[in-house]
Amino acid sequence: MNTPTAAPTPVEPVGRDWLLAGGMLLVGLAAAASSFSGLFDLAFRTGWLQELCALLPLTVDAYAMTATRVWLAKSTRNPAARRWAKFNAIGAIAVSVAGNALDHAVSAHVIPLGWPLVVAVSAIPPVVLGLLVHMAHLRTLTPPTSSPTADTATANPQQGPGPEESAAPPPPSAPPTAPSPPKPAQRSRRPVQQAKTRQALPPGKTDAELITAAREYAATGTEASATWLMKTFGIGTGRAARIRDAAQHSPEAGPALAPVPDTTTTTTTDTDEESAA
Repeated sequence: MNTPTAAPTPVEPVGRDWLLAGGMLLVGLAAAASSFSGLFDLAFRTGWLQELCALLPLTVDAYAMTATRVWLAKSTRNPAARRWAKFNAIGAIAVSVAGNALDHAVSAHVIPLGWPLVVAVSAIPPVVLGLLVHMAHLRTLTPPTSSPTADTATANPQQGPGPEESAAPPPPSAPPTAPSPPKPAQRSRRPVQQAKTRQALPPGKTDAELITAAREYAATGTEASATWLMKTFGIGTGRAARIRDAAQHSPEAGPALAPVPDTTTTTTTDTDEESAA
């Protein structure tokens, strides 16, 4: 579907200025006459036949007019041809100026008439012919960035695209690429900690040794409590209570308890029941 575009604003054509055209005509005739005279005299001084001397100014002036026309004409679409025509137009004007200046200098005996000047004037017609032929060839070439479709669209900007252009299928799109599988999350490895070595408990003692140690500790004036026995000898709660109670009896009565194996998981029983047993 064509997108509607705004119509270009009409540009009012510039009217012809007859005063400007008349001034250009007069200046052109005067310049052509003076240039014709100087170049004609220069050709005659350099050995041209008098019947052919008029060809030198005609060649230079026609060369300048043709190059200027190709340079400024809208029909010249090739940028290379336009640049070459601009170079040729400026060169033709420079040749005309130089020819007139040389003729006046030779007439005033400022410079001598030597063989280099004769060779330069004689080379003008063939050089100009070669330059113009090359310019005409460049003008016929198609611009490198243009195409018949682009030229048609440029000539008719208000005309939309043709049926072939509008019905042309869109270019094929690239096939969708399969998404890459997600990378598995890398688990951070925890540094391996060395197993904590458990502090070794002191070697086990018998109940008699524990009772003796408790009585010796109580003899210093400090109570041999069950907590002290547990921390000092690493025994269980129940055994510490039994050792404490046994240490409180008189030494003559002997140990009140039979040897009990040391276990840290032994549950504490009622003290009255142990005494009754």
